[in-house]
Amino acid sequence: MAEAARYDTFHDDDIISPERYGRVGHPHDAFAWLRANDPLRFVEPTSFRPFWAVTKHADVVEIEKQPEVFASEPRPILQPEVSQPEMREEIIAQIFERLSDSPKLLEVMATAGEQGLIRSLVQMDPPDHTKYRALVQPWFKPSNIKRLEDRLGAIIGEILDDMAEDGGEHELDFVQDIAVWPPLKLIAELLGVPREDEWRILKLTNELFAGEDPEMRRAGDDPLSVFETIKDLYDYFTRLTEERRANPGEDLASYIANGRIDGEYLPYKELISYYIIVATAGHETTRTAISGGLHALLTHPEQFEALRRGADDEETVKLAVEEMIRWTTPVAQFSRTATQDYELRGRKIAKGDTLGLFYASANFDEDVFEAPFEFRIDRKPNRHLAFGTGPHQCLGLLLARLEMRIFFAQLLPRIRHMTLVREPDHLRASFVHGLKHLPIRVALQPRAAG
Repeated sequence: MAEAARYDTFHDDDIISPERYGRVGHPHDAFAWLRANDPLRFVEPTSFRPFWAVTKHADVVEIEKQPEVFASEPRPILQPEVSQPEMREEIIAQIFERLSDSPKLLEVMATAGEQGLIRSLVQMDPPDHTKYRALVQPWFKPSNIKRLEDRLGAIIGEILDDMAEDGGEHELDFVQDIAVWPPLKLIAELLGVPREDEWRILKLTNELFAGEDPEMRRAGDDPLSVFETIKDLYDYFTRLTEERRANPGEDLASYIANGRIDGEYLPYKELISYYIIVATAGHETTRTAISGGLHALLTHPEQFEALRRGADDEETVKLAVEEMIRWTTPVAQFSRTATQDYELRGRKIAKGDTLGLFYASANFDEDVFEAPFEFRIDRKPNRHLAFGTGPHQCLGLLLARLEMRIFFAQLLPRIRHMTLVREPDHLRASFVHGLKHLPIRVALQPRAAG
């Protein structure tokens, strides 16, 4: 990883350009320069509305813990935007044309304004955020997550059995062939998604989260194809809702379909968005941390061997998992809008200003982490912000940690040989970011019969 000493000239695009993320991964050189020289900088990147780049750990915490001052709506994520009014009108017309056979979605689009077609917990502020989060909070309490441990172990064991094949050495793409499946299969089961539809959820969430990457888009040269993806997600979860209202079960989909806020079913957009955030955040970020964590181990062989020796010790694996999560920081950024004037680091943040919270920078803050650019599986304390903090802290953090702990606890003892074939490819995406391809040569011990 790059450090500040290797970086001399800061450019506003460096910290948010999807193209740069695709080339180098998280732009740690630019972040380190900002932390050292201008930790709260007003930037105007190409194709983005101007924003304050927040790069220090303490500042991210200060902002996230004050939702009444720094709101998630209407702009919770830093995304490229069209600035010319005539182009904006032309694009809106094209979107309406693509959604012409979905009258309910067109109605959502017509009233969406700046909020867009998805309004999930990520986009909400109190009191809505509090009410909607409470709807599924019981599903994610520690006792419920603990009960999933055996099922997770079985899912991961089957995946590793497939990975082992006959025990011989072979090549595979660890991201696409292995890391996607443990979190995807579990979240599909929790939602009651049939096994034959797992591929559909994977495809749609790849298109939604990595839409800036031509390889992941439905149509590589067509950025508006993401609206066809959203249409398919709406259609799929509308059918699922109808099924679960007619025949409710014990799965999470039934819980969402039949959930009520203030005595009423969830409004259509918020209802479908709830499924989408559970289905996407429930696996996309975890697979990114698993694949990036393995890459970190393979490029730090002494840490790899230390973890293999301690793989039967739960606390050792837990600490290693936290370091993998810090190191990879799958969610690169969120943004907030100031609801009032506010002073931060001696700078005046004006009401209406946008602040970009860069978690990958905060997680390498020299004021918080000793030798942050060293990958240490025994790092303690590890006060990373990969799950956020405050009221928007990730609802599924216990599940993500459990999935990773079980995965590596099962994988490491079975490794007979594992090496990188070449350097990985990074997603061309500056929101949820990580590895796209990780080619490895591997030989795993087959599971004993019986």
